[in-house]
Amino acid sequence: MTRHISETQVRHWLDETAVRDVSRHADEETEFNVQVELSRLPVHVIKETAFGPVRIVGRSGFDTERSRNLLRDDRRRGELLEYVGPMLAATPGFYTFLDEEGETCRFRDAETVQVEYRLYPDGASQQALMDGIMSIATSMRYVQNAVTAISQSEAE
Repeated sequence: MTRHISETQVRHWLDETAVRDVSRHADEETEFNVQVELSRLPVHVIKETAFGPVRIVGRSGFDTERSRNLLRDDRRRGELLEYVGPMLAATPGFYTFLDEEGETCRFRDAETVQVEYRLYPDGASQQALMDGIMSIATSMRYVQNAVTAISQSEAE
């Protein structure tokens, strides 16, 4: 049973046949923040305190004019939520919508959806870490694809 998850342990557990471009992000408020790339999607593996959980965090932005318009339209936003809601709910962990300042907000005001899974020391393993990273990346990709599909269907 693991009591402490170090950056060295996380790096050892990363499956380098699945993740690419592992980089460390300097952050004074964390023990470590390692960004990995899975299918061209950045996922952060963050540890804030020595004996706390490892947070696996992904963000998908609604950063185009087309996606922002989609969120502002009640009907189209509802359609998007019908697609992404079940996927977000099925993703391990939790999700939240963030505004441009990074604060929690309503879906209609979102600039980003953040998906987070927490890995606690007593349940830590290579399998748990990689499952978390892959689940977060899958969820992010699904949101991106749903936004694209709904935006394109409206344009046709």
